[in-house]
Amino acid sequence: MMFRKYLYVTIGLLVLLIGCEDKKGPSFEVIFDPLEHEFGKIEINNSISQRVKIKNTDNSTEAFVGNLKILDSPAFKMDFSGVLTLQKNESKEIYVTFKPSAAQKYNARLTVSNDNDDFFEMYVRGEGVAPVSFTFDKTKLEFGLIQPGASKDLEVNFLNNASSGFDLELVLSIPSSDFTILGNISALTLPPGQSETITVRYTPTVSTSSKSLKIVHNSSVITSPSLITLTGTMDVSSEIISNISKGWSQFESANYSESVSSFINAMNQARVSSVYDTIYDKAMHGVGWSLLFNRGTNDYALAAYNNFFNCINNNLLPMNSYFDVMAGLSISGVLALEKTSPTLIISAASNVLSEYPNYEFTYKKSVNYKHVRMSKIQAHYYIAEYVNAASEMDILDPSNAPHSNDPIELLTAIQNISGSL
Repeated sequence: MMFRKYLYVTIGLLVLLIGCEDKKGPSFEVIFDPLEHEFGKIEINNSISQRVKIKNTDNSTEAFVGNLKILDSPAFKMDFSGVLTLQKNESKEIYVTFKPSAAQKYNARLTVSNDNDDFFEMYVRGEGVAPVSFTFDKTKLEFGLIQPGASKDLEVNFLNNASSGFDLELVLSIPSSDFTILGNISALTLPPGQSETITVRYTPTVSTSSKSLKIVHNSSVITSPSLITLTGTMDVSSEIISNISKGWSQFESANYSESVSSFINAMNQARVSSVYDTIYDKAMHGVGWSLLFNRGTNDYALAAYNNFFNCINNNLLPMNSYFDVMAGLSISGVLALEKTSPTLIISAASNVLSEYPNYEFTYKKSVNYKHVRMSKIQAHYYIAEYVNAASEMDILDPSNAPHSNDPIELLTAIQNISGSL
């Protein structure tokens, strides 16, 4: 009897347990792929996205319905909104985007939960960093004059600033030319705070070279590519000076046409670079005197005057040549008074006579202070400064002083003495 009583109790407990088992709620297994994600270093205000797969596995008892959220940091966003519904063994892909706003590390969680307190999560991390910022210490490499067969080296230093968030990556190139990078260096990688120097060599093979060192880089705050200008000139100074010396020898031998050609050849050689500017003006000075004596064209005097004027305006010649130029300007100027400046002629002649009262032209002694003073007289007369012209005539021709300032009488006197100079 007792046994039967225990049996009934046992059967009742089993029924109760089975009933409780039947009333147990659903269970879920939701997994993430990847299990977690490290975005790494991302430049401030830039963004990067990662695909994440969320799956309700076969181990779940039924479809999962819940919410998908990102917690702990606003630097992470996702492209999903609304209610997440996943049948058993169903998955969904979403994109998580990391966009840092400051230079710091970020951590967040991608979570899936429902009303029954089922909760699943994956971790996402990333770091915001400053952009690459770098400097180079030269924007131009000017090699100057280099003798044929010789070379010259100049250096450029690149520095990745310590504030940079990434390594500086450089790709360097120069078009095929007289410039080369020693060591055939074509790329550099510099950690933040580090620097490196490259050497550029110039070996002239043509009269003048102008190229650019092209720098392609990974900085978002500096224009890419950056450029460094490279310039160099083959030193042909001796050839130019030789042509100038040849021109003066021809001039002194009265071969004025040949001297014009020699001086013009020298000017053409010197025109390739500003480093020859002084030599260029020496050749232009010679052209002026050669044109004045060659008289090969109707406007020879004006052409000579313009050459002298440019020399004075450039002001690059040594002082002795400078006074020869002013003498040439005054003498050529009066031969083309309708197209030249009488006041400039007077000023140039005055400067010559003040410094050298007994002036003689360096390359032709027969051209002297008398011709310079006569040009001054004629310029005064041209602008009706008869008193000044008469005073200058008194100096040039003292035996007939004082000279009348009457225009007709003065002109006669000027013409008479002009023929004897």
